[in-house]
Amino acid sequence: MNYIIALLLGYGLGCINPAYFFAKAKGFDIRTRGTMSAGASNAKTTMGWKYGIFCALYDALKSVLAMFIIQKLFPGSNDATILAGCSAVIGHIFPFYLNFKGGKGFAAYIGMVFAINWKLGLILLAIGAILSLLTNWVVMATLTFILSFPIYNIVTHAQPITIISSVIVSLVILYKHIINFRRLLNKEEIGINGKHVGIKLKKQ
Repeated sequence: MNYIIALLLGYGLGCINPAYFFAKAKGFDIRTRGTMSAGASNAKTTMGWKYGIFCALYDALKSVLAMFIIQKLFPGSNDATILAGCSAVIGHIFPFYLNFKGGKGFAAYIGMVFAINWKLGLILLAIGAILSLLTNWVVMATLTFILSFPIYNIVTHAQPITIISSVIVSLVILYKHIINFRRLLNKEEIGINGKHVGIKLKKQ
């Protein structure tokens, strides 16, 4: 029962999407502009930094809130707590009232990792930021988190359901970022410096 409640609560909180509602208030559907995604990065692109920062913070905190509530309802049930965080990320990506077309879930994912282990979160954030600056690829920060978190759960001998749920949600986020890798291959991705960047393939 605690797993079911964790899934439903996390998904419900994750579905609340400020980027979509802010854009609606301004008279447009955020999924039709910019990167076509209802998330914090596109909120920044289509509405400015103020909206982007607010949406990023909110998206991160909704995972934290879901995990906090489950932890209070079921003390000691760490697997249910992490399941709630993963479910919040899924809710952000696939909100039912938006025909399951939401954001990419990275901010919510970061919030989940910080809620589980803030030291790990800071380390991954620092590594991701450094790699992104060195490569000029924003997506490097995403890869740092989604590759490291499942490995962390395996190394720390987490419960099987925790490992499985972390792998699934990481794969979903990877899938949602395939478009970014395609843009890199086509040298159409926007880098940290605001210019187009791409992957340079060596000629055979």
